[in-house]
Amino acid sequence: MTQRQRKAIGTVVSIVSIIVWAVIGMWLYELWLVDAPNWAHLIFFVLFGLAWIFPAMIVIRWMAKPDSK
Repeated sequence: MTQRQRKAIGTVVSIVSIIVWAVIGMWLYELWLVDAPNWAHLIFFVLFGLAWIFPAMIVIRWMAKPDSK
């Protein structure tokens, strides 16, 4: 697979994963944090937003691999 193909696939995977991650975050918020204090909302959204970096790093590393010969 060429790097160009990996980048195309990785872009689609990244966009879909951002949407899925946001939906999961909203679902967890509705499930547990609706009546929580504001500081709990802040902590949840900061940590949940930063946690998305780890799956994204895997996709970005895969996309950046050089072409195999």
